[in-house]
Amino acid sequence: MRVSLSSSCAICAVFLVVLGCSKPKDEWVKSPGLEVSVAKEIEDGKPYLTVFYENFGDDTIERIRYQLISITKGVADTTLKEIDPPDLLRPNDRHTVPRAIGEDTVSADEVHVGKVWVVKKR
Repeated sequence: MRVSLSSSCAICAVFLVVLGCSKPKDEWVKSPGLEVSVAKEIEDGKPYLTVFYENFGDDTIERIRYQLISITKGVADTTLKEIDPPDLLRPNDRHTVPRAIGEDTVSADEVHVGKVWVVKKR
């Protein structure tokens, strides 16, 4: 099958339009007013991770990304986690991340939060 030059150009043009219309990437920045903390809590005799997040700053926040640091037998492991608040996180808001049904228990001895980034409402 032969494709003419004009057909190839039309296909390329459509491809470029589709790429140009894609959603812009989120801009992840540090927000000095946001605090994320984690705790290992025992519920029904099993250890679960509870994540708290609070906005002490002036920014309205759409999304949160943080480093979860798990320490087991002296060995640290870092995982990137994201929080999509059900509503915008406005100044002075405080929430916990709801525990999912069937969520795994925490096997780490200790849990901590490292760096935190946010996507601010524009």
